[in-house]
Amino acid sequence: MSSAMRVSVRTGLLSGVLTLGLSIFVGFAFASGTTDQVKTELDQLTAIVQDPTLQEKTKEAVRKSMVKERILRWFDLQEMARRSLANHWAKRSVQERKDFVELFGDLFVESYTTLVVDHLGDQHVTYLSEQIDAQDAVVKTKFLSKRNEPTFVDFTLLRRGNAWIPCDVVIDEVSIVGNYRIQFDKVIRGQSYEALVKKMRLKRESEGLGPATKKESM
Repeated sequence: MSSAMRVSVRTGLLSGVLTLGLSIFVGFAFASGTTDQVKTELDQLTAIVQDPTLQEKTKEAVRKSMVKERILRWFDLQEMARRSLANHWAKRSVQERKDFVELFGDLFVESYTTLVVDHLGDQHVTYLSEQIDAQDAVVKTKFLSKRNEPTFVDFTLLRRGNAWIPCDVVIDEVSIVGNYRIQFDKVIRGQSYEALVKKMRLKRESEGLGPATKKESM
């Protein structure tokens, strides 16, 4: 991963830059059921991105749509949206929460999909360790580019039945949700919650996006 991509994670209000490596070659320093679930999802994304039948220019939209669908099913967008608003979440009405989850989901999934499809691939990933509590887990990995540039990626997950669902990705010690939270809080405190929503809607409209999720918010 280039230095420019690392910097992009840290900057830009509502830029939606989220990074996650894919892998063709996988190394295991550690493995368990929780780690296996993360690996399974990354392998599925890799299979789509590297599918030889989807490499033609005319198949780009199909490939992107398949990646987006996979990401949408994998991540807990409602939990990510709630954490990104932090204490501002409690002040929102049921409808406001529902609308925000949908809006957040549109921007997150689009940005994540774009990077997976257009920027990442051919990365060597090693699964380093995991930490598990009753309802939380962190799977630590290392991605190595063809130029031997390491990027450490931690997946924060929540237990949902028998599955572990990601609610954050920490890249070189920078939390994606934490980055959103700082930016959102800055806009809300400096302007208003309504101003934040307006900025997010304008971002969505400029990218021609539609609703990514219809999940009910709490």
